[in-house]
Amino acid sequence: MTAVEINSGRLSGLSVDGVCEYRGVPFATPPLGDLRFRAPRAVTPWTGVFAADKFRPASWQTPNPLMGTEQISDDCLYLNMWVPEGDGPFPVMVWIHGGAYTSGSPSQLLYQGRRLAQQQQVIVVNPAYRLGAWGFGWLADVAPSLEADSNLGLRDQIAALTWVQDNIHAFGGDPKRVTVFGESAGGFSVATLLATPSAQPLFQRAIVQSGAADFVLSPDQASKVSEALLQGIAGSGSAADRLRSVAARDFVRAQTASLRQVVKRGLRDSTPQFGMVYMPVVDGDLLPQSPIDAIAAGCAADKAMMAGVCQDEWHLFQFAPPFNGGVSLAQQRDVNEEEILRRMARQLPGRAEQALACYRQEVEVDPRRGLMDWVSALETDRSFRLPTIRLLDAHSAAAGQTWGFRFSHEIEAFGVPLGACHVSDVPLVFGLTDTPVGTLFTGGGPVAAALSEQVMSAWGQFAHQGQAEWQPWHVQRQARTFGPGESMAPLVSAEMEQFWQPIL
Repeated sequence: MTAVEINSGRLSGLSVDGVCEYRGVPFATPPLGDLRFRAPRAVTPWTGVFAADKFRPASWQTPNPLMGTEQISDDCLYLNMWVPEGDGPFPVMVWIHGGAYTSGSPSQLLYQGRRLAQQQQVIVVNPAYRLGAWGFGWLADVAPSLEADSNLGLRDQIAALTWVQDNIHAFGGDPKRVTVFGESAGGFSVATLLATPSAQPLFQRAIVQSGAADFVLSPDQASKVSEALLQGIAGSGSAADRLRSVAARDFVRAQTASLRQVVKRGLRDSTPQFGMVYMPVVDGDLLPQSPIDAIAAGCAADKAMMAGVCQDEWHLFQFAPPFNGGVSLAQQRDVNEEEILRRMARQLPGRAEQALACYRQEVEVDPRRGLMDWVSALETDRSFRLPTIRLLDAHSAAAGQTWGFRFSHEIEAFGVPLGACHVSDVPLVFGLTDTPVGTLFTGGGPVAAALSEQVMSAWGQFAHQGQAEWQPWHVQRQARTFGPGESMAPLVSAEMEQFWQPIL
């Protein structure tokens, strides 16, 4: 295929089923040596033609074949891109991948953008970003002489968006119609980018899937996690010396041990956070304030936004053995109310009895899963549903164009009834319901395929026009349903809103 001229040189890709596919395009200088803990730098121009024909290794993480991340490397700042045939100008959709800020890759099979690009006539761009303690660790207190930049993962995302602004016209893309979209940690990232001043000129639209604007830490909370990280890094010399020289896999082992910390999510005492303890830090520099507060104050009022959730988000982490530590469904069905109270006390300190009363009334337990349905519903609300409502409310109140959505398509996977769980929306968005991984998370077949067509059409229309086809959020605070159920519905009941009001 004909090489494309971009700012850093000439680039060639692959032609696949009517789409030009570019794999492993560098958008920043490799963060090697002295650049390991520094903000991304512009790509050094090359001579000749760069062959963008292979996916690149993922950022530092525990290698995981299920996530498609067998290979990891320091040299990870690349993006993948799918460009439809034709002259354009095409809207651009930049996908920020999920993975709890510690795992994932833009090259995962769930994120292949060919069908979305082809069917919706959009350019799909999937960038990588540094993960875990490398991308989001707060090292200023534990290793000041390292002079590490903060929020490297967020800075990488901004570097990728800058690359899009500088180069996408060469592929027929429209830099004035850029939609940033993402799921899980990718959704949290999109909400955070809405509140990051240096990202403001780089996109016009945002889609937040299973994300929110309160997944941030204060420096003191992030420092506590970094202290635990440093304890696991062997070697002699100062903390800065050890961090400069540590091997990727040794760093990841230390990072895994540091995940046992508990932090205060969203700069508040009412939402202790477990497991996912690396996230953007409100550093007073790149990220001046909590994203939810900045959005409420109107920092992103000029941007159109859709945000939504899967109806049973936490079922994936509660009931699916690959994600819950191997706890069987039989073991979970044996849990009694005393254990339910203990777990709710951890989720909502001081409110366990009130929470149990509310969820006993609100949630009809599925006998295949048992009473742990109450715990899972609470965590779905605490981590996803209520934070999404707060984001929708904040953006709408600041006069931003705002639409809500929810996914209700239920699945059985890993031998477990998982409802409309976390990740089940992703293959619907990318049109991958007939692939092995897409079938796993949607059930496959004609129902999932038809639903995927609806979802892709809605996402494509938003990318093209900057608006959704359903009622805006401010009218009745209702979300569009993708799947069974009322076409428009609240994300939670009035009773649950009342319960959560003083907490979130």
